[in-house]
Amino acid sequence: MKKILIALDYNASAQKVAAAGYALAQAMDGELALIHVITETAYYALDYSPIMRYEGGYTAGTIAVADDIKKEAHFFLSAIVNQLGNNRIKIKILEGSNTTDAILDFVKDWNADLLVMGSHRHKGIERLLVTDLAVHILKHSKIPLLTIPTDEN
Repeated sequence: MKKILIALDYNASAQKVAAAGYALAQAMDGELALIHVITETAYYALDYSPIMRYEGGYTAGTIAVADDIKKEAHFFLSAIVNQLGNNRIKIKILEGSNTTDAILDFVKDWNADLLVMGSHRHKGIERLLVTDLAVHILKHSKIPLLTIPTDEN
């Protein structure tokens, strides 16, 4: 049996990526897991005053926001599982300061045989400023990577 891991972000093409990975898993009679990585949740909930009375990044507000982000990520993956119509699909929310490391660590821990993810094409100045996650994963992965083009153009 093959273990297929599908990494999803909130891009509108996530359903397309999930469907492609799911079709492959069915054809291979493989075990399937969907993952989503959350990075730096504290960044979204810093409590500070406009008068510069910074109160720190790990307050009760931070914890509540981090919990909300995790819940939303779980709802997101659950909705995709429901759309695919197979409740045996595993879901996992990963956390870390680096998305690539979180994915590659889970690939190793789960002993995945194949990683499926979308590939986003960046344009203009964005090409210089934004890391292409799929390319970075490809360079560092020890298992095959199937990238699904997500551009609509």
